[in-house]
Amino acid sequence: MPLVLLLLFFLFFVPWLGFLILALSLFLFLLVPLGFAARSLAWLVIGPRELYKVLSDRRVRKNHALEHGTINILEQQYGLPGLTGRAREDGFGLSGLPNPQLILETAELARERLAAGETRLAIHRRCGTTMVLVNLSSSVIFILLLVVAGRFSFGTVLLSLAAAWIIGTWASPFVQRRLTIDSDVGDLVITGAEARLRPVRFFGGTATLPAEVFVSTRSAAEPVLAEVVRP
Repeated sequence: MPLVLLLLFFLFFVPWLGFLILALSLFLFLLVPLGFAARSLAWLVIGPRELYKVLSDRRVRKNHALEHGTINILEQQYGLPGLTGRAREDGFGLSGLPNPQLILETAELARERLAAGETRLAIHRRCGTTMVLVNLSSSVIFILLLVVAGRFSFGTVLLSLAAAWIIGTWASPFVQRRLTIDSDVGDLVITGAEARLRPVRFFGGTATLPAEVFVSTRSAAEPVLAEVVRP
């Protein structure tokens, strides 16, 4: 009630400030919780599906470990921050460094070090697993708090995000080690690296820009494929 009276006071005596406070209040206490609720419901579907893609395929987990090892070496030895990657069954893509030759050589080094038993190289603090855990945890916590409180609130959103970030950050290395990576990459063979391009349209024209460098891998038991390196 005091907040309503204060808002009415500003609306009457300082209209511009009153409308600004009203708009901010609607955004914080109505639109943000509603948007977060919609996002939470979406992540309850998306999160488990994203994790399942990794959990169900050992080749993806091996390439995930190799991707992490490559990024860790590039960051430690070359000081290249902000690199991102995505593991797949036939290799992994790396964005943020359009240099296939350097990435290929670093991936080979990462494979050798992982195969030699340097398993910590496969753990990365910015792994996408952390973000999936944070998003999924915040969604579950928000839904539970919503059921308990029985109403939307900005405080519920903040509490959910804070709790999820702590849980996700703490649990990510454990989840990576136990579930989403397989550092036993001794049977992986790196067959090449290529820059994959994407068309970008601007001012009525089209240009091709590097989207990622994809490092291809195969099992040692598979047929040998030709290496491809494209600058």
